[in-house]
Amino acid sequence: MESRKQKVAIVTSGYFPIPATLGGAVEALDENLLKQNEKSKRINFVVFSCWNEAAVEEAKKYYSANFVFIKTPLIIRFGDKCIYFAAKNILKIKKNMSYRYILQRLYFIKKVAKNLYRNDYDKVILENHSTLFMVLKKHQNYRKYEGKYYYHLHNIVTNDYGCREILCNCRKVIGVSDYINNTLRGFLDNDDHNEYCVLRNKIDRDKFLIKLNDKDKERIRNEFGLSLDDQVVLFTGRFNEEKGINELLHAFKKIQKENIKLLVVGGYYFGSGMISQFESEMYELAKEMNDGVKFTGFIPYEKMPELYAVADIVVIPSIWDDPAPLTVIEALTSGKALITTNSGGIPEYADNQSSIILKRGDNLIDDLASAIKNMLENDQERKQTELKVRSKTEKWNIEAFYNDFCSIIEVPDEE
Repeated sequence: MESRKQKVAIVTSGYFPIPATLGGAVEALDENLLKQNEKSKRINFVVFSCWNEAAVEEAKKYYSANFVFIKTPLIIRFGDKCIYFAAKNILKIKKNMSYRYILQRLYFIKKVAKNLYRNDYDKVILENHSTLFMVLKKHQNYRKYEGKYYYHLHNIVTNDYGCREILCNCRKVIGVSDYINNTLRGFLDNDDHNEYCVLRNKIDRDKFLIKLNDKDKERIRNEFGLSLDDQVVLFTGRFNEEKGINELLHAFKKIQKENIKLLVVGGYYFGSGMISQFESEMYELAKEMNDGVKFTGFIPYEKMPELYAVADIVVIPSIWDDPAPLTVIEALTSGKALITTNSGGIPEYADNQSSIILKRGDNLIDDLASAIKNMLENDQERKQTELKVRSKTEKWNIEAFYNDFCSIIEVPDEE
């Protein structure tokens, strides 16, 4: 007799949809779990997502997942725009993005909490933001799901939003790195009763490790004003200060050569269309380098493998303690020589044998310039690095990520 598949609820951020039609690193990882589950069929997923027309259409392709799309009322969207405008333009709050979706998230939490209360799930996975613990606080859902809720931790927690006891009693905290787990241990201190484990991020290796012929390579490069003869340095990620874009542009300015081009891929907040003051400043800085820097803005996730494939090297110079940036994992999985920094959980994915890892600090700009120049000038060294990267990432794929996830949340093996 076939055993019943576990019904696993994934509670997403509430402001980017799954399927990940507007981008988002966490959303892309969740979508990878759903894709592999379509093949392995070990779980009945129920995904709580904000409504998005394109995502609703994409969701029709999934047969082992049900989607609960929550559409935000117009009045709430208007209220959020007013709050964000005030935070950005009147209060002049530097890190104003956290004010962009306050009301939308509260509405989302209310709807999800009611669903959890009225329905039964074998397990509940809270994705990343600690405000989501409010879905368990409402209706005392934490009692109903005691021993059944998991926290998939991607970023540093600085606020428990009145849910400290619930946060301290997860079935498991599933961190993307040892580094990020230790930050939560420090935040919760003596109140902590959680079991911690690490789920290493992985992506679709077959999709990202591709080799293009010269014709396709030229076609894609031409889309961004690049020629086949150019040496292309690729940066990809969210367009904000902590990702090290300012330092990278200043480093690139030191090594300007006509045939070396910097391709900057990404927007301030994925596919939101917003442009920050910092982004505008970086555009101005790039003007000093004539045609050497190309900005693409937000690029849909499915096009990213092509961009890695046309790049000669990838540079991800994070200047904050990045827990486990998906861009680092994408670059390595694509088999590219990577220059990055000793930040947060990055050294748990990249290492000195397969990447160049720089120390953050006052010399970072000069070190970046030197590392980029050396990597581009030494073809043999770059090729050796690429071989080491491919060996390191040989088992980095969606199936391994999915199986690791199933093991952590204790889903029975396939019969």
